[in-house]
Amino acid sequence: MHNKHSVSRREFLRMSFGTTAGLGIASSLLSSSLLMAAPQKKPRRPNVLFIITDDQRLSTFGFLGGKVLTPNIDQLAAEGVYFSRGYASSSVCTPSRYSCLTGRYASRCRDDSFKRNMSVEGQTRVTWNTHIIESESGLPKALQEAGYVTGAVGKWHLGGPNPTPIPLESDPSEPRIARILKDNQAHLSEHIKKQGFDYAASLHLRNLDNYPCRALGQHNIEWTVKGALDFIEQNKDRPFYLYMATTLLHGPNPLVSLKSDPRITSAGLLKEPLKVQPSRQSVLKRVKAAGLPESAAPATWLDDGVGAVLKKLDELGLAENTIVFYFNDHGVEGGKGSLYEGGVRTPTIIRWRGVIEPHRCNELVQNIDFAPTILDACGIELPKDTTIDGISLMPLLLGQKKELRDSLYFEIGHTRAVCTKKWKYLAFRIPPSEHKSRQERLRMLENYRSRKERKDSLEESFKPDADAPITHLGITPGGVGTERGNALTHYKKHYFDADQLYDLENNPREQNSLANNPAYKKKLEVMKALLKKHIADLPGTFGEFKTT
Repeated sequence: MHNKHSVSRREFLRMSFGTTAGLGIASSLLSSSLLMAAPQKKPRRPNVLFIITDDQRLSTFGFLGGKVLTPNIDQLAAEGVYFSRGYASSSVCTPSRYSCLTGRYASRCRDDSFKRNMSVEGQTRVTWNTHIIESESGLPKALQEAGYVTGAVGKWHLGGPNPTPIPLESDPSEPRIARILKDNQAHLSEHIKKQGFDYAASLHLRNLDNYPCRALGQHNIEWTVKGALDFIEQNKDRPFYLYMATTLLHGPNPLVSLKSDPRITSAGLLKEPLKVQPSRQSVLKRVKAAGLPESAAPATWLDDGVGAVLKKLDELGLAENTIVFYFNDHGVEGGKGSLYEGGVRTPTIIRWRGVIEPHRCNELVQNIDFAPTILDACGIELPKDTTIDGISLMPLLLGQKKELRDSLYFEIGHTRAVCTKKWKYLAFRIPPSEHKSRQERLRMLENYRSRKERKDSLEESFKPDADAPITHLGITPGGVGTERGNALTHYKKHYFDADQLYDLENNPREQNSLANNPAYKKKLEVMKALLKKHIADLPGTFGEFKTT
């Protein structure tokens, strides 16, 4: 009976709509059809579980050949669609998450802190400044209005109330400090609820390094999972959307956290360790028994957390009616903070048992596509006054189309880029007003140093040099740590070239730019025209491509 129901639902969806705009109608017709066939059981709209991990390297995915134990993530990929050409439109945490929750490019951000970073010429600069604000529309609010209950757990990193500060050396067990930590968590929860979430728990305002105090700067995936399990249990009888954002496998060192006090959370110390997934000790034992190095353990720790949430769906009989998204926030293969493939290309998995058949898809997809895909699958029409840059992936998921688009657009700092399946063009344009004097550069470097030293997180590689060039992110001369340890090292041959053209088929690591090769002059012009087309409707200027 179960298989028959799943197959009929999938086939009905395949036959009922020829375009993404028709899926809402198809969903309504589907409900009517199933009601007629089985009037005793009214089908409900699908749930959505959106898992976004943090700085997860390709080598930490077992199904991609990584030497790790990740059976739950591997099974998710085997049961769903794996997009081998999945991308983020921006390659650091905040703008990537902004696009996942809005379906828009981060340059459309309306937060004042983002607007203040615009150059005199009007060029936007996407970095960690793209915060979601209450007046913005987005996926959670659209789902709420359609009757969904929405929840968020884990890392937020999209702006929020400034927490009441406590000294870095604070003791979280001290009653006054514990009270402040609890209040900060409550204030963050209320802020997130204003962005379209009915439930917000187990929250991290930003990265964990010395936040909110040194003693609490450790990962706790069990705490995130507890928040997710509670939300699912509380809403098992209602259609729900859960945004689950892990802090793993970002820094601080996850292996250190795995061995740390399991009561540590950003909201203070728990009374006792949580037992929501296999124990931390078992992680180390399993990894050792498999003959793997201890450094592989954090990937298994993360996988256990994912497995616990998926198991809850199975136990409650919700797995068949839950669309699961799995997305790492951006690439970390040497390109974080840049628009090279190593920064923007990242594993993407979507599973919907009984509706989409497992397969590998090599089409170009991007994180701006998640919101329209979710709305489409849930039969919800986009509000007329809402801008969405992405495209629903449902036709690809259902095998109706082989291609939805022929190119993708990317943005960060002073760079913009476009790619097709074969070609990548990257433009690096520093606005005239951003060319700083030596004195201004020294001031920028000192501000960066003091800010980092206050958090005790100044990188060893940081060496103030007022003559160092402005980098792609454009935050400080010589680059921030994100750049110095990544793109500046991996792509140094052409990093500062204004125009860069790469043949992704023959040079996937982007080590040989063809922009100055006369034989590729025409291709360069074509790709420049493509970039100009993409940015025409976006806010802000960009070099000669958009001057007003």
